[in-house]
Amino acid sequence: MKLQIAVLLVGVAALALARPADIIDFETDTIEHEQEGQAGKAVKGEYSWVAPNGEEFKVEYVADHLGYRVLESNAQPKF
Repeated sequence: MKLQIAVLLVGVAALALARPADIIDFETDTIEHEQEGQAGKAVKGEYSWVAPNGEEFKVEYVADHLGYRVLESNAQPKF
């Protein structure tokens, strides 16, 4: 019985460590930034803001061993 409880506790601890953790969760009236993962290893997040003209911009990204990469964004320069 003690062995079963020990195995169960080790399993629960392993799941807790493997689960992505919130690193950033910040929000104001015009800015939001959320990020989860393992700091220093790999993170996935998104941030958004409202420009003075009322236009909303959003960037989704990932940062890992391959560097910082934008996955999706509508924040493109207009020429």
